[in-house]
Amino acid sequence: MIARPAKAALAAALFAFAAAPALAQDSTPADFAKALASLNERLGTIETGPDIATTDAAANAADLAVIERALDVFGTPAFPVDGFATFESVCEAVNRLSVRHGLDGLSAMARPPGSPPPTPDELQGLTTKVVALQTRNAARFPDAITVLAGGGMRCMVKHFPALTAMLSTLPEAELTPTRLKGADGMRRGGAQALLGFMTALREPGTTPTNKARVNAYVAEVAAPLAAVLTPPMRAELAARLDQLPPTQDAAVLATTVLLKAALADTSCEGLCRY
Repeated sequence: MIARPAKAALAAALFAFAAAPALAQDSTPADFAKALASLNERLGTIETGPDIATTDAAANAADLAVIERALDVFGTPAFPVDGFATFESVCEAVNRLSVRHGLDGLSAMARPPGSPPPTPDELQGLTTKVVALQTRNAARFPDAITVLAGGGMRCMVKHFPALTAMLSTLPEAELTPTRLKGADGMRRGGAQALLGFMTALREPGTTPTNKARVNAYVAEVAAPLAAVLTPPMRAELAARLDQLPPTQDAAVLATTVLLKAALADTSCEGLCRY
């Protein structure tokens, strides 16, 4: 949900633990990179990789657990943010793995080489199939998709200060429509991600473990992500939340209240201004 908008925004704009031993702090980025490389090697790409269900599930889960633990301390001395360098090595890397899981099996839909461009009806049919594929994969790989999609959103938010600082130093003439469109795409991607997570919290198939994850993710990013939305976008997202199915889950209700409180702010500072 957020890979393309986040990448577009930064490309356009750019054109634990304090008491832990130092060795443990130094190892977290290395452990993350090792697990990421291991999982990528095992799964391959969307175009050429195997069906994820045929790969080593235990090894996949072990790598995912390392990635999840690293993301939980990303932005602390154990795993510090390093400007746009970590946006590429952490955020984009996690997003690519999220997309890999969400679109597993897409290669089977590829048109033969040399095929003419699809007709509008064919394109509509393909879109329907892709949505069905994503729905199927969300049920097949719920833990991985939750951790990775949530991790991408959390990582993006941690880079807002760097992006704000960079944009604030640009002369007015360099705030081009392309850069502003990129920032808008990032905002819209973040809003869609929040709505998707709030929807998942109300779905019967979401496991208690993933509900706990999503509640924590939304609590973490609600204020900084709401702050980059324009006031009209905040109002629109708040209205969309009111249209979601009702729930009696106390934790979900608390998360909803927290998010709506963040969206109620009408100020527009920092990235909101771009």
